[in-house]
Amino acid sequence: MQKIPINELKVGMVVARAITNDSGMVLLSEGTALTDSLIKRLNRMDLQSIFIEGAPLNGKSREEMLSDLDKRFKKTEKEPYMNVIKGAIKARIEEVYQ
Repeated sequence: MQKIPINELKVGMVVARAITNDSGMVLLSEGTALTDSLIKRLNRMDLQSIFIEGAPLNGKSREEMLSDLDKRFKKTEKEPYMNVIKGAIKARIEEVYQ
């Protein structure tokens, strides 16, 4: 799942979290595939971004993301709390790339 700015939405993307109005009414349900007309409606709603299914569009593979994570946490590998944080991030990467 990834958060995408409204102006970057493409036809065929699938909504990962229901879109609701201020009173909680569902405007677009989870699992809806976006069409051109739905994207235009979302633009008129003054939304900034929505959650879309799929891996992030950063172009990196799962292995690259995990390698980057290891590099970023290399200096703190002996700190228990940092290992907990690293573990949570790793779990999220694994979840996103399933």
